[in-house]
Amino acid sequence: MSKQLTFGEPEFFASSHIHDYCNNVRGLIRPLVSELHVSAEELEAALKHVKSVNPKVFGLDSRVRAKLVAAHMRRASEAAEVICASAVRTYLSFRKHYVEEIDMTAAKQRAKSFQFDK
Repeated sequence: MSKQLTFGEPEFFASSHIHDYCNNVRGLIRPLVSELHVSAEELEAALKHVKSVNPKVFGLDSRVRAKLVAAHMRRASEAAEVICASAVRTYLSFRKHYVEEIDMTAAKQRAKSFQFDK
């Protein structure tokens, strides 16, 4: 049975829903950043010791190939980092672009269709 990551239901009917969803994304992806980075280092270390097919280069080709393969895992780590940062930026951008509505809602205490509660 496979593990399934879920960020929750994407129901955006209140500012707290946006905040919670973005926070869930960040909370689930953030641990993967360091895990992927460490995995890339481990993968490179393991592949460096694969016996070279060309004995004339003294194993240099194995180290280069290991670095090339592990680079893909490093990029995955960087991509996960971008996901976390983008989730935070999403909520901050929402707050920035809807500040007037948030202030207006705080004065009125309720909005009819969309609640700005955070």
